[in-house]
Amino acid sequence: MAKIRLAVFDVDGTLTKVESCWRFVHERLGTWKGGGERNAELYFEGKLSYSEWAKRDVLLWKEVPVERIKQIIWEIPYVDGVKEVFDFLRKKGVKIVLLSAGLSLLAEKIAGEIGCDCYVANELEILDGKVTGNVRVHVSLSNKGEVLRELLRRFRVKPDECLAVGDDKTMVPVFQEVAISIAFNPRSSDVERYAKITVKGETLREILPWIISNL
Repeated sequence: MAKIRLAVFDVDGTLTKVESCWRFVHERLGTWKGGGERNAELYFEGKLSYSEWAKRDVLLWKEVPVERIKQIIWEIPYVDGVKEVFDFLRKKGVKIVLLSAGLSLLAEKIAGEIGCDCYVANELEILDGKVTGNVRVHVSLSNKGEVLRELLRRFRVKPDECLAVGDDKTMVPVFQEVAISIAFNPRSSDVERYAKITVKGETLREILPWIISNL
């Protein structure tokens, strides 16, 4: 097997104890029952595209100061062991990328506090310090495979030089392409089936033995 040079991590539910930062923000702002929950239902019923869903969601936050959103995002707790895993990978010369269908504000927080080489997530449009109601969708629930291929090109890494860690179905296309795929506390049997390795535990450090044995 080729040497691992790139590690791709899902964010919500993998690096954090919150499964959806979108819903977390809605609940803190009081907009989940005020439209967020219904938007999610329409998406999963196939009545909205992911972009339409995201835009409807963000419209519910129009005129909310971005600092308020950041305060909420900063409340999201990490899964135990994230820093230790990232530090280990960096010492081994492995580049770290966050790949999230959530909000870029959360990825930005992780980049600032723990560190990563790059992140791809969805950006709220901000004007005069407030949410405009628009969002730039870079990652949906179905396109992580395409984004992965862009990342491989950007870092000049082959699929067999890449590992990926995640917990939900959005990571399945990624798992199908990389050399090492780790389902960390998978949310469904589908995720577990497509991963080469499944790890269930309270700390992300429990993936380290599997990473070490493949470096």
